[in-house]
Amino acid sequence: MTQGVAEEMANSESHTPKALLAAVILMGVLIIAAVFGLIGVIAYRFLHPRPSVTATVPLVDGGFSRLALPLGAGEHITSVTSRPDGLMAVTLSGAGSDRVLLWNPDAGKIAAELDFGTPVPSASPAP
Repeated sequence: MTQGVAEEMANSESHTPKALLAAVILMGVLIIAAVFGLIGVIAYRFLHPRPSVTATVPLVDGGFSRLALPLGAGEHITSVTSRPDGLMAVTLSGAGSDRVLLWNPDAGKIAAELDFGTPVPSASPAP
């Protein structure tokens, strides 16, 4: 009776499609590669940290400093991005034009401004 069970098990193993066995082996290899890749990314980020940008602004008598950006009528801040040199790029949009301000938080003033202006209407051809 045990010989019959052993034959059935041998027959069931031989009926396993080779494509399924190849897929299982491939998935195992991919999982192992992904684990090593993840370990590599973690090690790289640990060994190469991003520099942190801190904004220090001199305080006034009230305990805080008020920083004001020159916003035009209808303008709003779209995004703020810190740069490695300590400046912050502030994107303003609205009122028909977009612009980017490079703000120096240490000095509390605008270092540069890039104004995209208003779109120029295309010239129509003369009749």
